[in-house]
Amino acid sequence: MARFDFSFFDSGARFDTPDANPSSTMRNLAHFLDNPFDDRQISEAELAAFTTDHLERFIANNTNNELTARITATQSAFDLFADCVTDNDAKLAIRKARKLAKKNYREITIPRDVARIEGAFVSAYGEDSPILLEAFPNGRSIFQTCQDDEVEAKLEVLRLAVTAHQADLVPAIVTLAAALKTNWLTVYAASEASTGGTSTTQDGKKMARDNLQLMLYLNLVKLMEMFPRQPEKMKIYMQQHLLENPTSTEEPQPPAP
Repeated sequence: MARFDFSFFDSGARFDTPDANPSSTMRNLAHFLDNPFDDRQISEAELAAFTTDHLERFIANNTNNELTARITATQSAFDLFADCVTDNDAKLAIRKARKLAKKNYREITIPRDVARIEGAFVSAYGEDSPILLEAFPNGRSIFQTCQDDEVEAKLEVLRLAVTAHQADLVPAIVTLAAALKTNWLTVYAASEASTGGTSTTQDGKKMARDNLQLMLYLNLVKLMEMFPRQPEKMKIYMQQHLLENPTSTEEPQPPAP
């Protein structure tokens, strides 16, 4: 940030340092109100790939439920966008990414978080408590072996048990149990949804894309609110390279004579 050209005697400030240079300027604040996702160089396929990856990262890193509202809004906007895309590569990217998001959530996130919840019950009541059977009537492995359409019911049983005994559990576990079910319903519904509708008008397609780009920008604003002065956190939630055209590593060939 720019610094004004004044100092106090013997303050240690030096006028020959870059920060003390009166000609230096800070970044234009108005630029932060520009939406970088409105760039028309971003293709439908790139926007689809970025958003599916971004949503999966939001869901996987939402243990305190702070991002739930943004996940819901973005998923809704993305579903509408997915039904409007015309690019075949984008349609394929959406289908693959949704299936992968569901697979990762089922195989990685749910077992990890269920283990955390079981650990909280054991810590509160002991390994032999009948309350564990209330929360896990079929054991923990059922979450990995049951059919996809049975997961919701299993997570609801777990959520009800956690809610019933929340006085003896830390608040983060109560939040985690609720978020587990909510986020599973989000990724499962997205994975099962069809894409590529053709009945939407051009204006409708533009509105769907514009709305998704706005939701992504609001997610960026949310991250700025959560992690001020921590730019290293961005890579956890957003992979910018998915929106950019890959740069060629080959040197350009001279034109033919």
